[in-house]
Amino acid sequence: MWLRYALVSLVLFLALAVNLPDGMLIHLGLAPNILLATLSAMVIAGLVAHRHLLLVLLAVLCVVGANLPTGMAQHLGIDRDVLLATLVGLILMPIIAGNSRFGN
Repeated sequence: MWLRYALVSLVLFLALAVNLPDGMLIHLGLAPNILLATLSAMVIAGLVAHRHLLLVLLAVLCVVGANLPTGMAQHLGIDRDVLLATLVGLILMPIIAGNSRFGN
């Protein structure tokens, strides 16, 4: 059970860290490309392991939308902060739902 919480926490950390400015990541000693590759690997592993395709696709779309350049996001009418909040909710939803259909 603790492994599940550790993996969800890792995905939450990676999803938030990927969206930080590159200068802040470099200052913290983290490589942005390695974080993105790790997050991609976790998403693919989650897709294969749990087969919740819709949940994984929504998370991927939120990550892509949150990482759009500012000008393109404004042109499309996308609020990056809302996408980040949605992403956090999508990641935490299986924990909150517990034994419901999303928790298994």
